[in-house]
Amino acid sequence: MPAVQRRQFIGLLGAAGLAGALPRPVMAAAPALRIGLKALPGAINPLTVNDLVARQVLGSMYESLTTVDPQGRILPGLATAWEGSEDARRWRLTIRDNVTFHTGRPLTAADVKRSFEAALAGDGANFAVLALSKVRGFRELRAKTASGLSGITVVDDRTLEVVCDEPCAVFPFARLNIVDVEAAEKAGPDWFRTMSAGTGPYRLVRSNDGIRMDVEANPGWRGGAVPFERVSFLATGIGNDGITLFNDSQIDFTFVDTDALRGVMDDPGFKRWLSNVPRMQTRVVALDPRRVKAFADLRVRRAMSLLIDRTAMAERFFRGVATVHNGIVPPALLSNERLEPLSYHPMLAKQLLEEAGYPEGRGIDPFQVAVIPEYRREFVYYVSQWNNAGIPAKLVISPRQEFISRSRRRDYDSFLFGWTATYPDPMNFLDELFSSRSRFNPVGWSNPKFDALIEQAMAIPDPGRRAEVYKDAECLVMNELPVIPLVVPDYVALRGNVLSENFITPFGGLNFG
Repeated sequence: MPAVQRRQFIGLLGAAGLAGALPRPVMAAAPALRIGLKALPGAINPLTVNDLVARQVLGSMYESLTTVDPQGRILPGLATAWEGSEDARRWRLTIRDNVTFHTGRPLTAADVKRSFEAALAGDGANFAVLALSKVRGFRELRAKTASGLSGITVVDDRTLEVVCDEPCAVFPFARLNIVDVEAAEKAGPDWFRTMSAGTGPYRLVRSNDGIRMDVEANPGWRGGAVPFERVSFLATGIGNDGITLFNDSQIDFTFVDTDALRGVMDDPGFKRWLSNVPRMQTRVVALDPRRVKAFADLRVRRAMSLLIDRTAMAERFFRGVATVHNGIVPPALLSNERLEPLSYHPMLAKQLLEEAGYPEGRGIDPFQVAVIPEYRREFVYYVSQWNNAGIPAKLVISPRQEFISRSRRRDYDSFLFGWTATYPDPMNFLDELFSSRSRFNPVGWSNPKFDALIEQAMAIPDPGRRAEVYKDAECLVMNELPVIPLVVPDYVALRGNVLSENFITPFGGLNFG
């Protein structure tokens, strides 16, 4: 393809937006797909993945027991069937036949068990820790007093039996990358930098940590032919860089950052290339009462929430491609009629601050609100609203890796916290974010009644009956408001003609099959 001269972007986020964006040349189906991501993790280990970008890349190479279609329905993956006991403590999984790893070895039930154990062998929190925490033997394996999960039995090459210490109604749905652990161990501790050992539609060609990763079609993939011979993942940086590269035909796909959204949405030249899908995500401001005394008062937290005009943000800032959630769980997963709408009411906020002993914010210790650069403009609004009411908040922009590390340690007064579902069940938000024992609980909130409801829901295999318990649990969170829910923008992307409408999934994944 001939080089296209780079456009000069003027006023990307100003009133003029991206005025007069040149139409992109129509692209014929190509043997290669180039995906721009604002940042690539330095090392992408499928066994210890714990962030969305790594999950997006790994989705091209690795598969799990189950998968999810663009509508959020759970479908068979490497497991063709799963059967649970009435109390959801025991599961019998049927593993798909005639599946081959990228290494050439056939997949067996024993490989699934070894993948689970290898994912728990290291230190730190990852998606596998959440998914497997209730399996018998989990604590011993994490404490390194055992080498395997005693609750998992390999019945034969196609059958696994899983015993949990506690009910776990959602066990088969969690995202767990299945890996040829035998081959990985032979290749050494950095094996994932030079090879892939999954069963997915693509396999690793080369990886330049944090800069670029190339994968090629897996001729033995169980799903048959794939649309592209090769896929390249490229780190574009935040802000306008991905948009510039797309417009110059250097990449075929890029997500649009929040701060760049208005400029792209307002420019008619980009209209034909825009694609969006609602996110299965929650976005909140986490408030740490250990660091700021006033955050321990529900009236202060409610006041801060009442000072945010979410409807105006969705319509004006996000140009209508956003959803206002009245709770923690995305409405597409749980329609909770018991929740009160999150309203905008500055006068009530003023009254609550006075009742709490902080009239017009006086007496609240100055605090910082930490975000990463691409959310700066959005948070300027929130912080200005709090400042206007006398609340002494200051916006602080942190580099991405520093932000991720410090927020996980709860090393900020307050910070943006986002969580994207790995499977389509409210448990993915309620249990994993607000249970007192969860390592992903953003502010350490604890409520014994909530924990009891989650345990009750875990023992109910029927999703309809389970939903009624979820509603009660979500109401408890919203009544205490340990975090302040924000508007959830859609996934918005620029995509070339080579890609289908459903390339983006509501779970932040990319549809490589």
